[in-house]
Amino acid sequence: MKNARYLYAGAVVVALIVGLGVWNPIHVKAGGGASQFSLDPSWPNELAAPVNYNYLTWPTPAPTPTAGNFVGRWVQGEVSGVCVTADDNVYTSNRAWEVGVSISGVVQNAESGAIDGEDATPAMAQPSPPEVLFNKNGNVITSGSFGNPSVWPAGTSSGAYTLAAFPGVGASGRSAYMPHGLHGCFSDYQGNLWVAGNGDGIVQEYNPAVAGPLGASATYKFQIGTKDVCDTVAATGGPCSESTDNNNSMLYLNEPADVAVDPEIGPVSGKRGDVYVADGYGNHRIVVFNPALTSKSNPYGYVGQFGTTCGHDETPNGTTTPGTPCEPGTFGQSGGAHPHCVVLGNDGLVYTCDRPNSRIQVFQKSCASFGLTPAGTPGTYNPPPALPAAQPVCAPTRVIYIGTNAQHFPASANPAAVSAILYASARAADVDLWPNVDSNYTKESDPPQYILDADLQSGNAWVLDFSTGNVLSAFGRCGIAPCPGHNPGEFSYAHTIASDSKGNVYIAEVITGRRVQKFVKVFSGN
Repeated sequence: MKNARYLYAGAVVVALIVGLGVWNPIHVKAGGGASQFSLDPSWPNELAAPVNYNYLTWPTPAPTPTAGNFVGRWVQGEVSGVCVTADDNVYTSNRAWEVGVSISGVVQNAESGAIDGEDATPAMAQPSPPEVLFNKNGNVITSGSFGNPSVWPAGTSSGAYTLAAFPGVGASGRSAYMPHGLHGCFSDYQGNLWVAGNGDGIVQEYNPAVAGPLGASATYKFQIGTKDVCDTVAATGGPCSESTDNNNSMLYLNEPADVAVDPEIGPVSGKRGDVYVADGYGNHRIVVFNPALTSKSNPYGYVGQFGTTCGHDETPNGTTTPGTPCEPGTFGQSGGAHPHCVVLGNDGLVYTCDRPNSRIQVFQKSCASFGLTPAGTPGTYNPPPALPAAQPVCAPTRVIYIGTNAQHFPASANPAAVSAILYASARAADVDLWPNVDSNYTKESDPPQYILDADLQSGNAWVLDFSTGNVLSAFGRCGIAPCPGHNPGEFSYAHTIASDSKGNVYIAEVITGRRVQKFVKVFSGN
């Protein structure tokens, strides 16, 4: 992507559509750092409303009710993940389908995101498919939207969730096929869609060309890990939990938050298509797999891993209460996902989110060799010792703290607003590089200019200078300040962030946010 090209084209298009009154971009307030991006409030358009829609049988319609045909308008619950395809279409991962479903008279549990009783259910509102596809204009592509929404009914067992271990409950309410607690997603260089779940032990790969037409009956192409079984001290795994960190299995994950796929040949695997997993709600590692290395003894193609627990969390200024900072290469002990994201840049490096420690850690891809003993070869599993024994730490090439002191913000920022951000404690929940073609970074020739950070702690999202890591501006309409809310340009739990080949940015919100917002680059003065 060439900035000069977009300077001209972007200026002409923006001037035209604003002049016609078609689009009214929302800018941040003055004095809070020059805005690099503006909200496009016209994106997305209304969701699909298929006649006789049934989320359990989609795309097959439900039998016509006695009252005649009905319109089941899709409603998204928590939009946990957002990812961009090679042709700039946008996938969102949605959690609504897991909650509030009554099976055998038992209302199911799950992570969160119910629509039942919350979104005009009498008006036939229906949970959208788990994966919803939008085109670049914001229209839903129903033929590309899919996902099996089934959950385990009461009195069933699955994986480690047996009735013996959980009497009377078992796996009741957990997703029965897709990752429980859908989280990050990634569209790879071959067009496959990968999804992770922070309440499960699996990462799944789907071929949208096959899965889309199948709708609710879509099946995965490849899966890493075992459904409802996580990496624990037991050799056979156990229930998924942040308190059962083991961090050394080639067979099991523990609540993986995010995934990315490398279009280049990996330095450790020697193969194209390394799969980087942020195995981070339960474990504390980036673990690498490659399907080309699968074998009977290595069923998921384990390549290696790096990262381990710090044993505690830092306070926002980079030190913990006893005065001991977390060693570079380790991730915070708690605080909800550690690491929470993994991103591959066109600089050949791996960017990870150490969410509880408010920092981004940047690694060489060769760090994956730390999951192998000396002289180990790719595809030959030589695991590091299990926690709490010492695990090898690969030193990052760079550590970037996110807004942890006043010097990280421009001098023009309001001191009171900066104090409020510091009090809230900014978080590296998810990041992306800009410019960057997410599905295939080799298609982006320009070096990164910004680091984009979705900060669910401060109710905003930040534009960081790539060279210094300092905050340049904010996506929120409030400028450089906490910006919680439900109006356009405000955020309620900004969770994941992604950019397309044109430089547009998409930010998904969870918990009470439950939406995705689009921002376009403003070139004037930048």
